[in-house]
Amino acid sequence: MNADFRQSGFDKLITGHLGHRSLIAQYSYSDVLKSLLFMFSIGGDVVDDLNILREQMKDHPSLKICSPDTVEYVCQELRQSTVIEKTAKGTEHSINEHANFNKLLPELCLQGKILDTKQSYTMDYDGHIIENTKTDNAFTYKKTQGYYPVMLSINRLPVYIQNRKGNTPENYNQLELIKQSLTRCKELNIEVQKFRADACCYQKDTIAYLEQNEVTYYIRAEMNASMRIALEDEREWQTVMLGNRKVEVCSIEEPLFDDTKYRRIVAYRCKAQGQLSFTNINGYRYYAVVTSDGADALSCIEFYNQRGCDGEHHFKELDYDFGWNKLPFDSFEMNTIYLYATAIAYLLFNIFKLSYAAKTTMVKTSMRLKNFILHFVTLTAKWIKTGRQYILKIFTHKDYSPLFVT
Repeated sequence: MNADFRQSGFDKLITGHLGHRSLIAQYSYSDVLKSLLFMFSIGGDVVDDLNILREQMKDHPSLKICSPDTVEYVCQELRQSTVIEKTAKGTEHSINEHANFNKLLPELCLQGKILDTKQSYTMDYDGHIIENTKTDNAFTYKKTQGYYPVMLSINRLPVYIQNRKGNTPENYNQLELIKQSLTRCKELNIEVQKFRADACCYQKDTIAYLEQNEVTYYIRAEMNASMRIALEDEREWQTVMLGNRKVEVCSIEEPLFDDTKYRRIVAYRCKAQGQLSFTNINGYRYYAVVTSDGADALSCIEFYNQRGCDGEHHFKELDYDFGWNKLPFDSFEMNTIYLYATAIAYLLFNIFKLSYAAKTTMVKTSMRLKNFILHFVTLTAKWIKTGRQYILKIFTHKDYSPLFVT
């Protein structure tokens, strides 16, 4: 992995976006990001596990693993000032992001060949609560304390991240983030053909912007009074199988947001179980998605429901495999840089995983990090110096020869 990292030019790409460190610094920014990747690749989950990796790799002739203190210094160097925006009601929203990291994310995907300029993609927008006990956190809508970063992703790959404190909802200023993400993808010739989001993006300006840029959208509609009445009046429901459930689907066109323009709404309903609420019209529970797709209603609903895997699953990997649920610092700004750094490690892991899966059967594209460690990383090996050169002698029945550059 270390050799592939150098040969792919990732160190130059990272330096090009983040810049150079001091002349007396022993580790570059790319060295630190690579160290975090290798730490997670041996099963580490906190920054202090770098000390274990340093001990294990002390005999390696060329690989440099930084210390936990170096990670802290780098986060201090790269941190950006928090922007505090105050609403008319007096609510303060704390927002922190790093512009160069956000430029690096999609370009790294392109250089690592996990995104391609010859394909069209679907962009997902979602927020994720990171519960913590930091002194600068805030209460979330779930009545817990933490941060609430939002992410725009393509194929589970983060292409834009903005960190926020817990009291800032994911729909706050979301149109600006969508604009920046789509603009950056356009600059890199990454074609975004479709867009998915939950009700946080159910806003007139957002939908109008997507229509203006000819992006097919699938956005969860808010179940307000006018929507409930429109669905209650609909008579043409079709019984279909949605996954393993029997539901009824329909397609209607309604003016939204007090606008005269009609937009398509695909909806499905199922019999409500247990205690009914005032939204359960005629004993049914309704779900609606506003879309510009002209396909049949069931196909649109199924495509939207895929965001549960494609648009949210990577948060679990970032939480449990790449340390998002164990933030190391008691600083909002420094933890933001750590989120970016671990997101880079996540992208590098996917790049190497897909590359190795094409060369050997022991690596599968569907592998999580734990399986990757078990089937690929874990083996017995020893560095031997002979003939004025280092040779890695491995003791395993696994065939690594397809990965060696000859």
